[in-house]
Amino acid sequence: MERKSKKNSKIEKTESASKKKKKKNDDMSEPEEDEKKINEVEDGSLLLKSNKTENNVNNNDNNNTNYDNQKNNLLYKKRNRVCPYLRTINRNLLDFDFEKLCSISLSNLHVYACLVCGLYFQGIGKGTHAYTHSLEKNHYVFINLETCKTCCIPEGYEIVDASLNDIKYFLKPTYNKEQVEHLCYNSVLGKSLDGGDFLPGLVGLNNLKNTDYCNVIIQLICSIIPLRNTLLLYECKENIAKNIIVVLSDLIKKIYNPRNFKGVVSPHEFLQAVGIESNKNFKIGTKKYPLDFFLWLLNKIYRHSNKMLKKRKLSTLKKKTGYLKRKLEDNEPVSKEEKKNVHDKEKIYDEMNKSDNTSNKKKKEKDKWVYSNINIVDYCFDGELLIKTIKEEGNEESQENMDLKFNESDNYSKDYLKNINEEEVEEEKNKQKNDYQNIYNNTFLNLVKKNKNYLIVKIPFRTLSLKLPNAPVFKSTTESNIIPQVSIFELLSKFDGETETFLQEHFKIPNTLIISKLPKYLIFTIERFSKNNFFIEKNGTIVNFVIKNLDMKDYVHEDFLSLNPVTKYNLIANIFHTGTVNQGSYKIHVLNQPTNEWYEIEDLHVISILPQLVLLPESCIQLYQRQDVKLNGDI
Repeated sequence: MERKSKKNSKIEKTESASKKKKKKNDDMSEPEEDEKKINEVEDGSLLLKSNKTENNVNNNDNNNTNYDNQKNNLLYKKRNRVCPYLRTINRNLLDFDFEKLCSISLSNLHVYACLVCGLYFQGIGKGTHAYTHSLEKNHYVFINLETCKTCCIPEGYEIVDASLNDIKYFLKPTYNKEQVEHLCYNSVLGKSLDGGDFLPGLVGLNNLKNTDYCNVIIQLICSIIPLRNTLLLYECKENIAKNIIVVLSDLIKKIYNPRNFKGVVSPHEFLQAVGIESNKNFKIGTKKYPLDFFLWLLNKIYRHSNKMLKKRKLSTLKKKTGYLKRKLEDNEPVSKEEKKNVHDKEKIYDEMNKSDNTSNKKKKEKDKWVYSNINIVDYCFDGELLIKTIKEEGNEESQENMDLKFNESDNYSKDYLKNINEEEVEEEKNKQKNDYQNIYNNTFLNLVKKNKNYLIVKIPFRTLSLKLPNAPVFKSTTESNIIPQVSIFELLSKFDGETETFLQEHFKIPNTLIISKLPKYLIFTIERFSKNNFFIEKNGTIVNFVIKNLDMKDYVHEDFLSLNPVTKYNLIANIFHTGTVNQGSYKIHVLNQPTNEWYEIEDLHVISILPQLVLLPESCIQLYQRQDVKLNGDI
C-alpha cells in the first residue's frame, strides 16, 4: 500500500509540473500571438480565417460587425501599446523655431523631427531619411511637424501618451478667447527647462545677423493689443499654403507660450518667409530701417484682413441665396421683396443679420470683441489728416489728383492706395453708413464750403513723421559736451494748422496740416538718419517727450473736437538707436500693462528698468495708446 501511495504522489507531482510548464508557455505565447495578430491585421489573413469559421454559425450581417469589431480592437492595441523608447527623448535638444525643412533633402513635405537629437527628416516609410536615421543612430521616436502626431520608427506605430503633450504644445501652442483675456489682464510667469523664469510676451528674440530692426518691430506688434489678440486667435485651415500672416501668428503664439522650454524664441522661419514675400528686400544679413519694415508688414496684414472679411460675407450671402432659391423651387410662399432681393447682396446680408434672434445676438456680442469683424489695421490706425493749400491761378488741380500726390508722402505708405481695388472702395463707402461717419463727413463738407479760397484734402495716416532740427555744425568751447535737446511739442507744431510745411520738394505751394480724427494707436516716427553727397549721418538730438497724458487737443481741428472726446495718450513702446550709423543697433522699451512696469529688450536680453530711463535714449519710433482703450483692446 505504501508503494502505491508513493507512486500516486510521484504521478501527481509530474502532472503539476507539466501544468506549470504549460501555463508558462501559454503566458509567453500570448504577447507573441498578439504581435502576430497585429501584424496580420494589415494583410487581413487572420480576419479572413476567423470569418470562415463564423460564417457557419452567424449571418452575413453579424459577420461584418464581428469583422469590424475585431479589426478595431487589434488596431487599438497596436496604437495604444506602450512605447519602450519614450525615455530616450531629450527635451533640451528640441528646437522648433527653425524652418521646417529636411536636413538632408531640404524638402518641406512630410517633415518629421527626431525627439532624441532634434534634427528634421523627411518621411517615415522604408527607405526615407527618417527611417535610415532611426536605424543608424538608434533614435526611434519622431513627431510630425504639421499634424503633431508622434510615431515609433522603424516599427511604424503611432504613440499615444499624455507625457508628450508638453512637446506638442511647444511645437504648436493654441489659445482660446478666455486664455487671451487672461493674458490681457494678468501677468503670467513661465519657467524654462533650466529653471529660469521669463514673462510670456516679453521674451528675447535671437539676432540672426543684422536682424535687430525686425526683432524690434515684432516686439512693437506685441504691444498693439487688438493686433496681438487677432494673431493669437488666428487659425490656419488645412490645405492652405503658408503666407506671411500664418508664420507671423505662429511666431507671436510662441512668444506668448508660458510652457516654452527655453524662454527664448528664434524668428528664423518668419524671416525666411519675409525674404520670399518681399523679394529679398528684407533678408537676413542686411541692415534696414524699422519704419520701412513696419509699413510693409502693416500693408500685408491690411490686405489679408480684407480678404478674410470678403470670404465671410460671401459665405453668408451663399447661405441666404440658397435658402431663398430652395423656397422658390419648393413652391413655398415667398414675398415679392424676397424675390427681388435674391440677387441684391447688401439686402441679403442685412436679412441674414435680421434673421438671428436677439438672444443669440447678445451672446455673440459678448463672445466677440469689437474689432473681430473689422479690418484690424483700420481699427488700430484710423487717423485722418486735413491738408490745406491755397488755390492759385494756373495751379488749380482737382481733388482726386491731389489725393494721389499726397498719398506718396512719407506720412503714408506708398503701397497702401495702389493696392485698393474698386471693390474695396465700395466696401469703405458702405461702412460709412453709420451715424459717426455721417456726422464726420458733414463737418468736412461744411469746412470745405467755408474755405472756398483753399483746397482741403482729407487723407488717412498710419504714422506721423517728426523732423528734427539740424545739429549745430560748429560748437563753442563751453558747449562742447552738451547734447542738443528738443521738446516733442516743438516738433508737433507741424500739425497745428498754422505752420506752413512742404510735403515734398517738388511742391512749390506750402501746406498746413491738422488732425481731424485721432487714432486709437498713435505712432510718431523721428527721422535721425539723412544722406548727404558723401555718406549717411546721424542726428543725435534727444527728444524730450511725455510718458503719460500726452494731450493732442491742440492739434485737432476745432470743428472735429466734438467727434474726438478723448485726446490723451500714454506711451507703451519706444524704439531707439544706440551707437554709430554702421555699428549701431536698435533696442526697444516696452510697457507691461498688467503690472505697469517698463522693460528694455535688446535681442535676447530682457531687463527691467525705471520709467525715468525711457526718456534718455535717441528714440526713433514711439507708440502711444489712447486712454479709452481697455487692456483687451476694446473701447
